[in-house]
Amino acid sequence: MGLAQIGLVSIAVAWIIQLVASWKGNKNISPAFIIVYMLGVLALVIADYMGTSVLSYFELLAFIAAGIVLLKTLRK
Repeated sequence: MGLAQIGLVSIAVAWIIQLVASWKGNKNISPAFIIVYMLGVLALVIADYMGTSVLSYFELLAFIAAGIVLLKTLRK
């Protein structure tokens, strides 16, 4: 399994974490979701950088945005 596939699986797992949290009645964004999501996006950024394609600035933007959401969530 390549780094890009690991990143995509991590993002899917992150969404499952958030889904389970919401089913339990938690309407807030789970910090675990954000952390796993960030790791998945970071894996995609690294895979793009190491591959033949140009670094995806959209993936990098998603990573930074998730980090900002994580900081705001943890400061509550």
